[in-house]
Amino acid sequence: MSAARLLGVGFHDRPSPRRPIWLAHGLARGGALDLAGFEPAGNLAQFAQLLAAPGPWLGVFDFPLGLARELVEERAWPLSWEQLVAFVERLGRAALEENLREFCDARPRRRRFALRATERVAGAGPAMGRLGTRHALRFQAGAPRLLAAGVTIPGVWSGDGQRVALEGNPALAAAAVTRGAWRSGVRSGRADVRELERERLVDALERGQLAAGVRLRITAADRAAVIADDRGSRLAALLCLAQAQWARHQDNWGLPAQCDALEGWIVVADLPPSATAP
Repeated sequence: MSAARLLGVGFHDRPSPRRPIWLAHGLARGGALDLAGFEPAGNLAQFAQLLAAPGPWLGVFDFPLGLARELVEERAWPLSWEQLVAFVERLGRAALEENLREFCDARPRRRRFALRATERVAGAGPAMGRLGTRHALRFQAGAPRLLAAGVTIPGVWSGDGQRVALEGNPALAAAAVTRGAWRSGVRSGRADVRELERERLVDALERGQLAAGVRLRITAADRAAVIADDRGSRLAALLCLAQAQWARHQDNWGLPAQCDALEGWIVVADLPPSATAP
């Protein structure tokens, strides 16, 4: 599948109409990427419906598509991805948080969190999350919807080959331009400074300075909406969209020949910094 229809998703594990999941729709036109528009999903059921859209499309999602094998084996959780997804969903939010607290508390401080192989390569935070269980909760909310939608996750799960899902990481893309905070959150600083950082990142996307030279074309109205969104969900979706454009031109979507199906792989994990900025 060589999709020209691309999707970038800025995800929340507890979406609402006031804080929706944002989907950025894009069209690949030669070497450029046109933003076709944004679409909100105000709850997980609506998000699941959007995933059912017929292909071909390639989507990059801002949440972990796997968990660390070390964690899964220590907790004696299922060792197949499909069964792990179903098991973690059945656990529920509170029980998952308790399991991860027990796991972390039993480990030495310097090894408190279990890292996936892709996180070691990328230098990214663990899917368990430095801040409580944030990322694992995103896996719990997002992965079951991808499984139910029947999409293909390369290296992880075989489904409809016309609808392909990859794990992205907006922070890795943004780091080529700025280490400053661009979305609201814990210790994220002043709102006006974050807005300036978002503007810098949109400028960089338009100039092709992120995601290995992907050049974004965006309307003035959408540009203003991205910069004004202090939660950063629209910008996260845009950065994932750019990663999708990069991945569609790579062998095996830019993933290693072999990756652990329990853990998954961040699509740009081993992309060197020199490839993300001129």
